[in-house]
Amino acid sequence: MRVISWLQSVKLRQILTGFLVALTFLVSTAFDIHGNQLEAQAEPVTPEATAYEVDGAKSQAEIKAERIKEDAEKSAKLLADEGKQVRNRAAESAEDKGKNLFEIVKEKLNLDEPIDPGTKEAAEELKEAASDVIKAPQRALSGDN
Repeated sequence: MRVISWLQSVKLRQILTGFLVALTFLVSTAFDIHGNQLEAQAEPVTPEATAYEVDGAKSQAEIKAERIKEDAEKSAKLLADEGKQVRNRAAESAEDKGKNLFEIVKEKLNLDEPIDPGTKEAAEELKEAASDVIKAPQRALSGDN
């Protein structure tokens, strides 16, 4: 009996210890006890403390915010300029393609050159074969052989 009660108390201790460790970890993270504490950002109260302040000095957060804002504005301007350039290039190439499309096709297909006699003969043979294919079912239905 004593052994069973001792085992139960050991398990209870282990569970309680684990819970306390987890609670300590969460609390230390919440209060940032690890040394990453935020700097005190209080306004000077006494005239002596105000005298040590540099006139026109800004906090680091304000400086960083201004830099981020300036960088965002520069990026937006660069993107807008790049977009305009891309749009202009696309419009120019579309105009060039529209003007020269017929000439490009004509050049690629060699439409300016006369048709080769062999090609003319092959075209005539294809026409005859096509007409034979079309007439064959008609002849079969009419009974002409």
